[in-house]
Amino acid sequence: MNEPITVKALTDAMDTSAKIAQSPGLMTIADRLFGFKLSEWKAQGDIVKAQMQQEYKEASEKGLGFQYVTAFRDKANVLNTLAKATDYVKENFEREIEFDEDVFWNLIEHSKTISQEEVQDLVAKIIAGEYNQRGTYTTHTLQVLKSLGRDELSKLEKLGCLVVNTNMIPVNLFKLTDGYESFIESIGINFTEFQTLQSLGLVHNNSATKEISNDSGKKFAVSYFDRQLIFASNKEAVGKIQIPSFYPLTDTGLQLLQHLQPSVNEAYCEWLKENYKIGNYDFEDVINVNYAG
Repeated sequence: MNEPITVKALTDAMDTSAKIAQSPGLMTIADRLFGFKLSEWKAQGDIVKAQMQQEYKEASEKGLGFQYVTAFRDKANVLNTLAKATDYVKENFEREIEFDEDVFWNLIEHSKTISQEEVQDLVAKIIAGEYNQRGTYTTHTLQVLKSLGRDELSKLEKLGCLVVNTNMIPVNLFKLTDGYESFIESIGINFTEFQTLQSLGLVHNNSATKEISNDSGKKFAVSYFDRQLIFASNKEAVGKIQIPSFYPLTDTGLQLLQHLQPSVNEAYCEWLKENYKIGNYDFEDVINVNYAG
């Protein structure tokens, strides 16, 4: 009989599972989930595949085919996620996952539901991070993660292209001005989508302000990826600078964003030159620096 697509997805995933052997700890988890050693799949693969097909046939005859297909899909998703996670596990590192590590085990459980490539990649990185260091992530991060699909991750990455000074989104970013529609198109996220990210717990709902010292009183730099926007004082030296109002990213938003790939948006950089206003300071220049963020 022909394999249903989810059964084939599982057997295909198992055929490529040798990669998980790079991390014995993750391989042990996979073995437990499957009930036999994946390392023996090459030797027993045809036998196990035949068993799966037979079990599915018998279940289908009893009207239980859907339950079997769902189980196959869950296992295929976990296996693919663990295979990706091995790329981010510390080299030559192994540890036993304790029974009470709720965040880790719930991440494994969540991975069963994820087939979208982009989301699966993110979950794999987070699983590896929690495996490398227990307590890296919280249950709150897990709950937010469960709310994210491919579209939300795409918008978070686009928002990451607009962050200045590590975690600041200028409040006046979505202010209606001439050319607003073309600008919004160029940055790839509108105010409604921004509010969605706020509702998901990735950006704080309330804006903030910040006052910082500038003892020289002459010039001040705003960081944007590998660039610094230089502002020069237009009056006598001022000891303190009032940063324009901003929406801070939440800790969870910052944690997830570090696993994505935001980059410089040239249209936004031009917008900053014109619209990022600091009292008693004028925009002077943009310089390139080595970016370590």
